[in-house]
Amino acid sequence: MIHFFLTFSDDASDSPFARALRDLGVEHRIFSGKVLLRYRHRIWLLLLGLPRLAWFAARSVWRSLLLARPRPDAVVVGSHLEALAFVMGRAVLRRRLRIVLLGFIFTRRKSAWLDRLRIAYFGWLFSKVDMVLCHSTLEIARYDELFPRARGRFRFVPYGLHIHGYDEPADFQNPATAPALSAGRSGRDYKLLCDVFSRAGYPLRIVCDSEAALAGCAHAPNIEVLRHCYDTDYSRELRNAGMVVVPLAVDDISAGQMVLVQAMAYRKPLIVTRTPTVNDYLKHEVSALLVEPGSPEGMRNAIDRLRADPDLARRLTVRSAEAFEQRHSMQAFVENIVAALPRR
Repeated sequence: MIHFFLTFSDDASDSPFARALRDLGVEHRIFSGKVLLRYRHRIWLLLLGLPRLAWFAARSVWRSLLLARPRPDAVVVGSHLEALAFVMGRAVLRRRLRIVLLGFIFTRRKSAWLDRLRIAYFGWLFSKVDMVLCHSTLEIARYDELFPRARGRFRFVPYGLHIHGYDEPADFQNPATAPALSAGRSGRDYKLLCDVFSRAGYPLRIVCDSEAALAGCAHAPNIEVLRHCYDTDYSRELRNAGMVVVPLAVDDISAGQMVLVQAMAYRKPLIVTRTPTVNDYLKHEVSALLVEPGSPEGMRNAIDRLRADPDLARRLTVRSAEAFEQRHSMQAFVENIVAALPRR
């Protein structure tokens, strides 16, 4: 019996994730609760988001280890606070339980003492859990070195998600006439992107609710920033985009995967900064155009290519849609998670 803990809905018992588990015949139970972790300013995450997540973690331990029958052989959690709660619960109750953390990303801090403290904390925590699932192969080697007490407990699982209606794709939008779209907040190089588009004069829409991520961006009449664009509004922007551009400024952590996988599902031609973590998902001139980090010339050339060659754009979307179906759909994602889980 495997218990899964999902924080995107108050009731995820019939979610695409749950249906994929049922299709696989996995004996499981899902515990869910809606925990908002999306805030424009970090202070609100610290004051509201993390306390709510901590309460969800405490309730999860109570419901899973004390109330549920049959008791779980393993739990799959989505945050370090939940992992910590189950480590403590397992020790207090003396249970045989495998604890798996899904989707961990470690970001360094500018403060040296804070960075050392976080490394010590996560090193200790990961020495207690059974497995940590990450979304890039680069991070496996990085975390093995960074957290030696937990070496060998990190596994790569390609990121995946459910895209409503991806099997009914939007009509092809010509990259030469439809606006380009960029989205996300973590590890983005929006300054470079805005510099390129402001000089080119091409229409660009950026979906981002973080002022820090947008710092230094050039203001131009052809560039529009959408700060409150979520869910169906965001899906509409994706459907109407001529291309999706993901400019990245980091190369040592997973960044951009959610947006690029969404673009693959919606059959949008992709331009993405080439980083080691992106190489796990895309192939240059097969499923996307990859450009070198920090290169405005490379970015401009890739944009011009897609605008001038709609046939190239179509070819890229065909291959990226195939890759989404095979590796990044919810069914594939759940299959990969289950296959990676540690066995007794």
